[in-house]
Amino acid sequence: MNDGKYSLGWGLGMSKPVNQGTFRLPGVIAIAFIGATLGGAASAETLADALVRGYKNSPELDAGRANVRVFSEQAVQARSGGRPTVQGTVNLTTQFLGLEDFIFPTTLQLDVTQPLFTGGQVENATEAAETRITAEEARLVVTEQNVLLTTVAAYMDVRRDQTLVSLGKNNVRVINEQLRAARERFDVGEVTRTDVAQAEARLAAAQGALAASQGQLELSREAYLRVVGAYPGRLAPPPPLPDLPKDLDEAISITLTDEPNVRAARLERVAASSDVRTAIGALLPQVSLLAQVQHADTVNIPFDGDTDASLGFQIIIPFYTGGFNYSNVREAQAEVDAREADINTALRNAAQAAGNAWADLRVARSSIKAGRLQVRAAQIAFEGVQEEAKVGARTTLDVLDAEQELLDARGDLATAQRDEYVAAYSVLFAVGKLTTGHLGLDLGDVQSVTSYYDSVRDKTFGYSPDDDTVWSLSYRP
Repeated sequence: MNDGKYSLGWGLGMSKPVNQGTFRLPGVIAIAFIGATLGGAASAETLADALVRGYKNSPELDAGRANVRVFSEQAVQARSGGRPTVQGTVNLTTQFLGLEDFIFPTTLQLDVTQPLFTGGQVENATEAAETRITAEEARLVVTEQNVLLTTVAAYMDVRRDQTLVSLGKNNVRVINEQLRAARERFDVGEVTRTDVAQAEARLAAAQGALAASQGQLELSREAYLRVVGAYPGRLAPPPPLPDLPKDLDEAISITLTDEPNVRAARLERVAASSDVRTAIGALLPQVSLLAQVQHADTVNIPFDGDTDASLGFQIIIPFYTGGFNYSNVREAQAEVDAREADINTALRNAAQAAGNAWADLRVARSSIKAGRLQVRAAQIAFEGVQEEAKVGARTTLDVLDAEQELLDARGDLATAQRDEYVAAYSVLFAVGKLTTGHLGLDLGDVQSVTSYYDSVRDKTFGYSPDDDTVWSLSYRP
């Protein structure tokens, strides 16, 4: 666990507190060091920068926001069932009275229907649709968390691979020096040709490993491009790890309450209950107010028109529908059972995800602790073997082996540090806290999807014109 304490609202630009008295620099050197550090940080791309760019450039989030709008419009459509409908009809016919005599009877009709009682179908359908908007917003949070976690992983992968490439280059340089020294000692008869060949073989292996590390770095850069939308520049060191639950039990407790998939599953269960009541409403009488105005006329006969108007009630009683309505009720009840099972599935998946992330975090932290000890010991061993080789107590192969062990230890430590960071953010993901709001990211003018339904809730006319709304008459199917 981190020694420092951080609040849940930590900012990505913050730095980890330094214990007073543990590190000191002379005045002038300290000022130069701090200036260089701040200057480098200002020009480097931070994790916060990457997260904001990844969020704004994510096609997955664009699709998720569009899905929220789809569910919002479905709620508007459900509400429309309780509003009046107005429909006009024009009938123009030709009536033949003989071989050369005909007239043109015309009817103009305007119908207005206002539902008065629908058995609760409109109310319950609207309630279900609005609940599903909230469920879709919860699923959008899942997408948001996926985007942010993928961005963190891509960022840390690039930094890890940059470290491994740097270590690989240094390894090639060191082995080149060892090979040069082995050849010089061979020339004076201190070592055999075997020692030189071993150094040559190890150099070739180091060059191959460096090429593999450089290739992996290119793959990580391409993954970064896909997630963030641009190739990585110079990446700044990541900020301190965020505050996490104190233990696995707390993590699971938060997960079972706040995890977005769990919330979405529970909301779908609520919506399914509304669907049952909607289906039951179809079994009840339907009452509507009807108004009609009709004008009948004959185009080629003057003063032949007649206008009628009517106002009344319509009551529809569904006595028998072949079992259709009752089947709808049973189907809705089965959907409730399915959504109940979905809740249990979501709870189990969420608990497993929290457990897996917590286990990965513990493993990574243990690996870092062991890795630092290993690097320290390998460094001492390598320096000792080098000195012993100078006096003939060690062979060239011994030096090469010690140098390889040091390289492996440093590479493993870099990988473990990357794993710790990704695992920590995976814990946040598992408990439903890996969001832009929780991380304190400044998104600028990104519009919230929650405002869309409010803007269309009572909108009964119009739509936004675009290329897809351009109407054209097609003579072919």
